[in-house]
Amino acid sequence: MKKSDLLLYFLFVITASIVLLNRFTSFYINDYRVHFFFLFFAASSFVIIAGRLFKKLQSRRSVIVTCIVIAALCFVRGFLTWSGDWKTQTVLYESNTDKNKTINIQLRGDRFAFGYKERVIGVYRIAPFMDWVADVDTTNIDHSKWKRLDLQLNEMGLPKEK
Repeated sequence: MKKSDLLLYFLFVITASIVLLNRFTSFYINDYRVHFFFLFFAASSFVIIAGRLFKKLQSRRSVIVTCIVIAALCFVRGFLTWSGDWKTQTVLYESNTDKNKTINIQLRGDRFAFGYKERVIGVYRIAPFMDWVADVDTTNIDHSKWKRLDLQLNEMGLPKEK
């Protein structure tokens, strides 16, 4: 096995795992560009691995053309199915023990309707573009573990000026 094939398998396993985690768990990629990046590399590496197993995609040109086609398909898929990112409007609470844990009110615009969907969730920030989210009932919150903030955010995710 060549070193490049091993790298390709590794790339596929990592990116496909992240895409599947985002789809089927509470793991959430909060930036559409990062989601596109992981989806593109998962799909491209899978197609290239399959092409090499069937003795296709042997030339560099065929791999490049395949990647361009996959990028176009990922873009079309994203355009047709993307319903918008959840954006934090208000940070209600912050954990006293871990500053990466917050309880937020988030809004997402309806794609073909005039309005917004709203949710109240607990967010554990893993990285600048990755969160672990869970539904939270704020009526039974333990105030000894959470500090009330009511911090309003603007479109850029920065605190609003008063």
